[in-house]
Amino acid sequence: MEQTSEWVSLGEAARLIGVHPATIRNWAEKGELPFRRTAGGHRRFHRTDLKRWLASHRLVQPTEAQLVVQSALGRTRLAIADRQPLDSLGWYNRLSAEARDTMRRLGLELMDILINHLTSTTPDTGLQAAHEIGEAYGRLLKGQKLSLIQAVEGYLYFSSFLLEALVQLAEANAGRVVPGWADLQRQIHSFTHAVLLGMLASYE
Repeated sequence: MEQTSEWVSLGEAARLIGVHPATIRNWAEKGELPFRRTAGGHRRFHRTDLKRWLASHRLVQPTEAQLVVQSALGRTRLAIADRQPLDSLGWYNRLSAEARDTMRRLGLELMDILINHLTSTTPDTGLQAAHEIGEAYGRLLKGQKLSLIQAVEGYLYFSSFLLEALVQLAEANAGRVVPGWADLQRQIHSFTHAVLLGMLASYE
C-alpha cells in the first residue's frame, strides 16, 4: 500500500510541475493526469505519476497568453462554483444539468484551442476550431429552447472573463512593455469573434 505522503494536493502538484492549479485541474478532468479523490471529494495526485508526466513532457515558462487563459479558467470555475449569481440568470436556469455539463466540457476544449492559437507560429491557426465550438454551443443552446438573445447573453457572460483577465494582466504589467501585447489582444478578439459567429450560424 502506498504511503499517504506520496499523494499530494492539486496545489502541490501544480507547484511540482510548475503550472497554474487550473491547468492541473484541466489535465485531470481530461484524463491526461491520473488522480484519485479523497472522501471529501478533493483531488490527490501521486508523486510517481507527476514524475512520469514531467519526464514525458517538456514544459516552458508560462507565456502571457497562457496566464490570460488560466486566469479566465479560474474566473469561470469560481462563477460556476458560486451558483448564486448564475442561478439569477434566466438563460442559465433554462439549461438542463446535462447541457451544463456539455457546456463545461466544450469550455475546457475551447481553452486548450485558445492556448494553441495564441502560442502558434501560424496566424489564425485556431479560428476554424473556435468557429466549430461556437456552432456546437449554438446547437446545444438552440436545442435547449434558448432564444438567440439569451444565447448571446450567455456568450457575453463567459467571454467577459477573458477580457477581465486581459485587464488584470495589463494592470500587473503597468509601466512595463510586454512584447507582443497588441498581437495578443488582437488574437483573443479574433478568436472570441469566431466563437460568436459560429454560435450565430447555428441559429440561422
